[in-house]
Amino acid sequence: MSSPSVFFYVQHLWGVGHVYRATRIARGLSAAGMDVHLVWGGTRIPGFDFAGMTLHELPPVRTSDASFSELLHADGTPFSDQDKSLRAQELLALFDQVQPDILITEAFPFGRRQMRFELLPLLERSQSVSKPVMTVASIRDIMQEDRKPARVEESNALMRDFFDLVLVHGDPEFIRIEETLQGVETFAEKVRYTGLVTPELINRSTSEHQPSDVLVSVGGGAFGQQLLETALEAARLGEDENWNWLITTGTELSQNRFEQITDAAPEGVSVLRHLPDLRGAMAQTNVSVSHAGYNTVADILRAGCNSVLYPYTGGRETEQLRRATMMERLGIAKMIAPGELSGETLLTAIKASKAKRPKTHSLDLEGAENTAAILKREFDAFTVMPK
Repeated sequence: MSSPSVFFYVQHLWGVGHVYRATRIARGLSAAGMDVHLVWGGTRIPGFDFAGMTLHELPPVRTSDASFSELLHADGTPFSDQDKSLRAQELLALFDQVQPDILITEAFPFGRRQMRFELLPLLERSQSVSKPVMTVASIRDIMQEDRKPARVEESNALMRDFFDLVLVHGDPEFIRIEETLQGVETFAEKVRYTGLVTPELINRSTSEHQPSDVLVSVGGGAFGQQLLETALEAARLGEDENWNWLITTGTELSQNRFEQITDAAPEGVSVLRHLPDLRGAMAQTNVSVSHAGYNTVADILRAGCNSVLYPYTGGRETEQLRRATMMERLGIAKMIAPGELSGETLLTAIKASKAKRPKTHSLDLEGAENTAAILKREFDAFTVMPK
């Protein structure tokens, strides 16, 4: 049977972590011989590798802050109802043009609720075409907890009516999806664990990165101001250690703020906006300092480095606290609890982490490759099922 074509919808609104995971998955599908069409709904981000797939860019939309209360154009102007209608029409036209075998929605129906104006018509179109389309939800291993009952009922109904599979990009030995996602019991037969989606292995002897004592990273930078400032304070407090620090601020930080941080950096601290190969830099550091987002932790696990995690807990967020707690419980990381971050506590945690050998683990880190294998197997079964 020929390899299926995949229509992979990816939308980032605030923060960029999940698009790193999605593009890693897309590359894995492409490497497995699938015809991958990555539908990109957010603003462009530097440093992404789209080799082997077809990229389709919708008119970009984002949100103003973590409340997700308002959709905006890339320039900050409101995204009107007419804009929504036009974008929804463009998405449907693209779907009709590609005529995919598999439709994947990143996060939806458990996230991206703001995009229902185009995703509900897309799901309806996928069921109305003559060629059956296997519909798949792609989600991380830890979801937002304590959703309102109406939201749970809504997503469960969408799962029942439109979706054939839920790919959970995690290892159940680390955490099971029912621990954070309400209502899983209503569609448990559709759940497949892929393992953690991590970057490919590297050869440390050929790495282009210079070794560092401490590497500080904050993902895209949308949530990283406090950690960046505290890292500079810890570097000043630890000047007697003569450590080599590398701080990466993320692409979402304003140019003015980037220059301020660069000017404030003490001797021995290098500041960069973006590291194309964060995992490679982690493999060459003694201690990684970061938040506890999915992709950053995936990089840490793949690189096998010591780490200090300070989970982001703004708004109603609980995901990173769960992940950091699990990493500390496994002995892989040192966590600084919410509200306890200071220059002194960070420096103390770095010293403690630097003094020990990295902890080994047996977690499945081949999520992208496993996703491709699961989709091929499930699609073969899907095509022979009575319709």
